[in-house]
Amino acid sequence: MNSGSKSITKVTIASGNGIGTATTPQRAAQVEGIAERQQRIINSILQYSPSLLEDVSRSYERQIEELKRNQFRYRQKFRLIAESLERDIQRLREQIQQHELERQLLVSRPPTSTTPWSVVSEYYRLFRNGIKGTPLPNSTSNQTTCDVQMNFLSMVMSPVVSVNSGFGVDTIIQEWLAVPLMHQDLTVRLIRLEYDEGNVILATVKSSTTITEEMLRCEFPFSVDRTNDDQTSRLVAKLVGQQLVIPTTVRFEWDSKADRVLSMHSNADLVTPFLKLLGNVQDTTLVIDNSLLSKATSA
Repeated sequence: MNSGSKSITKVTIASGNGIGTATTPQRAAQVEGIAERQQRIINSILQYSPSLLEDVSRSYERQIEELKRNQFRYRQKFRLIAESLERDIQRLREQIQQHELERQLLVSRPPTSTTPWSVVSEYYRLFRNGIKGTPLPNSTSNQTTCDVQMNFLSMVMSPVVSVNSGFGVDTIIQEWLAVPLMHQDLTVRLIRLEYDEGNVILATVKSSTTITEEMLRCEFPFSVDRTNDDQTSRLVAKLVGQQLVIPTTVRFEWDSKADRVLSMHSNADLVTPFLKLLGNVQDTTLVIDNSLLSKATSA
């Protein structure tokens, strides 16, 4: 080549970046263009990275919250299943006790004799829902359930029978008459009978009723206390509509000579059911303090 002419140096680059074979100025321009594009990409990432990070963070938080909700639903479902199974088991236990009681009543004495077992069992059968003035089912006479109940008490109770609130059959009747005023759906179930010392029989019963506002006003002093309206309203709202199940032990003393009941004294456990409904001792104590419910269910 002529030394006087300008020489152009060609650089051969084996690459796939589209530069190919180019002169030095061309290659420099292309490299500069690539660098500018890369810088723009970097700037764009830096510009939008805060919002991207926020989006990723929010998405992660949503996933965490959804996981927590799923775990809560699972635990709640598991708790409801466990509570349902516990109730079923309790019902089965009570049914077993009831069947055992029926078996004992059948084998204890001849069916024609009056026994303390048969008397107590019949007492709770007749007074399962308190005193009723309705006609007897499948009866052609005008005799009411109340008539049958009164006749039964006259036959099996001593004239001076001792009960929680006094003496005599009339006192038992007055106790029962007080119950339906506030407990329209009262149900009393005999769970177990067992002999104690001497001529004493212990009956385990459960009285169940639905808590109403009227019942709270009439039987629980806390509900009319206006010194702390917020607390009273909270407790009333928590209790109204709940099913109250009161376990009670009743002690029957039997006169084997006269075949009559000499005394019938009950001890109702109000703490356990209210503690279950309210969840703490302080509220339970406030609710049952000076309560009249124990007297209403003492028969």
